[in-house]
Amino acid sequence: MSTSEFDRLATELGREIVARAAPQELPLYRSISQSYLEAPDQIHRKTVSKDEMLGFGVGAAVAYLTPTLLAVLSWVLKFLAEEIKSSIHDQHLVGDVLKKLFTKSETAPVTKTPELVLTHEQLERIRKLAYDKARELNLKNAEASLLADSIIGRLAISTA
Repeated sequence: MSTSEFDRLATELGREIVARAAPQELPLYRSISQSYLEAPDQIHRKTVSKDEMLGFGVGAAVAYLTPTLLAVLSWVLKFLAEEIKSSIHDQHLVGDVLKKLFTKSETAPVTKTPELVLTHEQLERIRKLAYDKARELNLKNAEASLLADSIIGRLAISTA
């Protein structure tokens, strides 16, 4: 998978995590994620006006968690892809396995993708990596913790 594929997958999977970590941003998720996809490498903890995101004018500036979440999630997906590559033979299935990891197990369609169960230790490592990446992107401790916990929560539910 290319970097842009990880970014696209992050925006596809990120909505549910945003619903937990920053539900007030859900109405703007599509706009924010589209902006992220247009320039994922330029993602910083920018403040953006709500009106600007909607295409109106200048309004009150707000710092959004979603762009940082998408950058961290994309990074986590890259890390997981490397972990998955060593355990499956068909490299074309990596994206499918990643999607399956973030999909609720009770609603996941029956597919021929290999099962991947993350251990408690792997989940702890991914949480630490997500937290560290969020801090690197200038999130405060509490926000970085919330973001990392939301990602791990989604993974833990899917692999249970």
